[in-house]
Amino acid sequence: MASLPDRVGLARNISDDEWIHHFANGLVIHTEPLLKADTLRILPIGGPQSAVMNHLLCFPERVAGKRVFEPFAGSGAIGLMAVKAGARHVDLLDVNPRAADFQHRNAEASGIARDSFTTITADLGGWTPAAPYELLLANPPFVPTPAGMPGSLTSDGGPDGNHFAEMLLRQLNGLLHAEGEALIFLMQLVRDEVPLVLPRAAELLPQRPMRATPTQRRPIPFEIYHEAYCSTFPAHREAIDTWAAGLNDKHGSTLTVSHYVLHIQPEGAGGMAVTHDFAEKFGEFWTPSEDLRELAVARVLENLVPETSA
Repeated sequence: MASLPDRVGLARNISDDEWIHHFANGLVIHTEPLLKADTLRILPIGGPQSAVMNHLLCFPERVAGKRVFEPFAGSGAIGLMAVKAGARHVDLLDVNPRAADFQHRNAEASGIARDSFTTITADLGGWTPAAPYELLLANPPFVPTPAGMPGSLTSDGGPDGNHFAEMLLRQLNGLLHAEGEALIFLMQLVRDEVPLVLPRAAELLPQRPMRATPTQRRPIPFEIYHEAYCSTFPAHREAIDTWAAGLNDKHGSTLTVSHYVLHIQPEGAGGMAVTHDFAEKFGEFWTPSEDLRELAVARVLENLVPETSA
């Protein structure tokens, strides 16, 4: 099967104050700079969001006429793209009190009708929908982060990166129709070529088939990721080493790190699998850097919040 075309067509205008993302179908997304000195910064659009967007544009039947939910929505990019792709209505949820302002601004800039989406400022862990959704699209904070170390609200995924992913999975049956499905983009610690989230997801949702699709040709050896933290946060070396040793003790010394799209399907016979068909499902226009050290540092930098100048 051939690789999907790039129907996203992303172009960026970058300044010190904001990044503006322009898409081929007229979607316009304003965000803040990647390293803005603010733990509540609204992250720019990157490969994770673009991959899910391209899937929606290439397979419009996935979203057409459906009620869609985007938790951890940030700028609202994925959910607003779902509107552009034909969703009936999208709910955008984020705990960040500034996210709703960006979502409204981006919808207006994109010519999206106000009644086609709803913004919700809430913690997903204490929130329930009025009715279940037909499609869920999520890019939760997923960066594995040593405990007790500074991190950003938009990236810190807890020690194994799955704090918010597991929160979402625990609530998924209350969020989705039995016939509904979810696409969740995650960065993962990987043991024996299986991302840690996959068996946990199958345990929590035994009635739903699920597929995890890696987006990288080569995973990052965990020791490279560990060293990226040490070089970025040298003052926290002891805490970082303790965190790394704990993960190796729990999961073994052959851990790697990779990115995945987790596709949770409508209720059926259940079962889980890792599938290597990212290009056919999402396209090849975005792949992470082949330089594994560069990729590790890029992800770690998402937790770096520079100090403001006096």
